[in-house]
Amino acid sequence: MRRRVGYAPAPIYVRVAVVSLAVVLMATLAWQGAQRLLSPARMAGGETAHFYARPPSDRTGVPAWQTALSDALEQAVAQGTAGNITATEMQADRAATIIMSTRMQGLTATPEFFERTVRELDRVLRTHPDNARLLEHVTLARIELAQLRSAQPVTPAADGEDESTAPKDENSAGKVMPSSGANIGPEARAPHAVSVPGHVILAAPRTLAANELLDIAALHGNYIDATLMPDASEILLPPSTRVMADGVRVDGLTFAGAAQTLDGIRWKNVSFVGTRLRYEGGEMSLQNVRFTNCTFGFSADERGARLADAIALGQRSFVIQ
Repeated sequence: MRRRVGYAPAPIYVRVAVVSLAVVLMATLAWQGAQRLLSPARMAGGETAHFYARPPSDRTGVPAWQTALSDALEQAVAQGTAGNITATEMQADRAATIIMSTRMQGLTATPEFFERTVRELDRVLRTHPDNARLLEHVTLARIELAQLRSAQPVTPAADGEDESTAPKDENSAGKVMPSSGANIGPEARAPHAVSVPGHVILAAPRTLAANELLDIAALHGNYIDATLMPDASEILLPPSTRVMADGVRVDGLTFAGAAQTLDGIRWKNVSFVGTRLRYEGGEMSLQNVRFTNCTFGFSADERGARLADAIALGQRSFVIQ
């Protein structure tokens, strides 16, 4: 006869303790991994306490985060030159993380900083220009840089600059009352846009036909408030082909909230405020287009990199055919 051996189940408090210890261990390992990614000095046994830290810079008055960013990009170039592709990608990711953290903290930078950083990213990519993985990592850093530029405080337009797309005071002349088209829900309300002249509140995407022009006359307003829509919902839906031959044009409008794909539309004198912008690598035309506090979901390829660079450098007109 086989002897059966039974084991009494562990008490509940013991099982809870084991699970808690496992969670703490996993969290600790995850934290250590993030610290190693953000601070290579820690990997070498250094005492760096924060990923902004690095040896004192000879550039007085330079913020710590800019010094850390330059350090990451310099190391990326050095690793790329030495043929260490994985280490180069890690440094590019570290640079992207520093830029993202800077944006989330609301820090500012000069136009010269953006120009210098674009050049440094170019240097990183030139170490292995034909490596698709490195292109993707560097492009993601470029997109973060573009988002940082979009988050910079809005400055008054220079003399002679087109201000037609800048949000104006509620009492400014030339605005009309919101329309009551099919895309406006009967109970639609946006706290900052109720009864504001010129505001059109969208509760659902608006479909655009081929060769359609969407402007103040067609919309009966110049400010599309899409903040009631889900963050991932498209504001405008052009023909599915999304090519310039469709002749879809948008002129003289401001968009707030939700999301919008840029491909296949001619955008002229347009402002995006707090919008999730997508670019899928197709044809696109921007003429005097502004991005304020926007986030970007661009293709991580050469075309996405070109668009991200244009935004990071403050260019408002850009065409990709």
